[in-house]
Amino acid sequence: MSETVPFITLLLVTIGLSASTIFTRTCFLVAGNRIRLSHTAEVALRYAPVCTLAAIIAPDVLLQGPGGSLDLSSLNPRLVGAAAAAVFLCFSRHIVGCMLVGMVAYSVARLYL
Repeated sequence: MSETVPFITLLLVTIGLSASTIFTRTCFLVAGNRIRLSHTAEVALRYAPVCTLAAIIAPDVLLQGPGGSLDLSSLNPRLVGAAAAAVFLCFSRHIVGCMLVGMVAYSVARLYL
């Protein structure tokens, strides 16, 4: 049922993705100080890493099973771990502790729920 991708197609896709990545990432380096972003754009870009991380983590935490059904119950060990880590981070601002608390809470929830 699965078809193999021809080598030339794979090569062209790889070259195209590499070129687009290089182009988009070097535009700001080549422009240097000639282009100045507005204050609003600079403030908005500060939130880009957090938004990216949330977009990666949220589906893994909230969607369960092969169908990807939404699981907001307290029996979801990933949600328990994420909530424990978020609460710890809000009060301590210690990243390593946040990861430890989240993993311990996830492990305990996985064992006992």
